[in-house]
Formats: sequence, structure tokens, C-alpha cells
Amino acid sequence: MPPTEPSWEELTWSWVGSPRHLTSDQKLAPAAKAAWPYALLCAWTYLNDQEIARELIEQAVQKAGDYLHRHPDVSVFKLAGQIRSGIRRRAGQIARRKRREVSLGSLSDLEHLCAGASDVEQRAIANELFSRLSPFAQLVLNRRWMGYRWREIATELEIDHTVVRRAYFRELKSLLRSLSPSGESPR
Repeated sequence: MPPTEPSWEELTWSWVGSPRHLTSDQKLAPAAKAAWPYALLCAWTYLNDQEIARELIEQAVQKAGDYLHRHPDVSVFKLAGQIRSGIRRRAGQIARRKRREVSLGSLSDLEHLCAGASDVEQRAIANELFSRLSPFAQLVLNRRWMGYRWREIATELEIDHTVVRRAYFRELKSLLRSLSPSGESPR
């Protein structure tokens, strides 16, 4: 079940007060308000991450603002449709990228190495694998183990969260390749 949404009054947008025309803000604000529940739905449905809803709608509103400048006589209803379309498109893009990244490797891929081993053996294997990771990957792994989200880790490292995820999964894939017997590809 998706978490409850914040009230509309709590939301602030980066485009409000931007150097756009007042008439465009008068059309964009109601359109964005109408599209907000859809942004929450897409964020939850496609990505299972409600926090990204704000990012989805920000990008969609920016594109809808560009559309509004090209077509100043567009209705609020059509503008809201443009925003919803942009939200759905961007959520799908992020979801496809996320599926590709997860399929490149994760900790579950390493589980087959520990199947049937006792707790002591599993800890020894885990320590050996951990020691083979770079300091960056070790830091990310520690933070993920403690429950940090990708965005929180990226904020701490002062880089983009997608860069953190990609680098981390790339290193795990490299580690899997180095552990797999020659001629056999890692799962």
C-alpha cells in the first residue's frame, strides 16, 4: 500500500517565481496540482519510491512550460495531460534503467557462493569478498547494509545517486567475473 501523500500546501516547486510570465504560472500551477496525484502513483507503481515523485513532476512541468511558451493558448486540461504524459515517460525511463542496473549484479548474485555453508564459513566468504572491493564500494556497501538509500549515500559523497549505483554495480559485476571459473559467465 502506498504511503500517504503530502498536502498540496507543503509542496514547493523550483519553477514558481522563475522568470516565466505570470500567465504561464497561472496555467502551470493548476495543471501541476492536477497532475500531482498521478506523479505519486507513477513513482509508487513504476519505482516503488514515492520520494522521486517530486523529481518526476519537476521535469514534466519544465517540459510543459516549454510547450506552453510555444502554444500560449493551450488549456489547463491539455497542459495537465502533457505533464502526466511527461511523468509517465520519465518514470518508465528510470524504471527501465533501474532494471538494467539491478540485472548487472547485486548482493543476491553472490548468494550462490555461500549456499550450503555454515555461518562461520559464510562470514569468512563475506569478509574475503568485502576485502576485494574498493574503498568506495566498501563504503557504499556499509551504508546500504545500514539502510541508507542511494540518494543519501550520494549526498554524503557529493555526487549523483545514479553514478553511485552504476559504479557500485559495475564493481560487483567485475568481482563476480573474477570469481567465476574461466569460460563460464557470471549469472
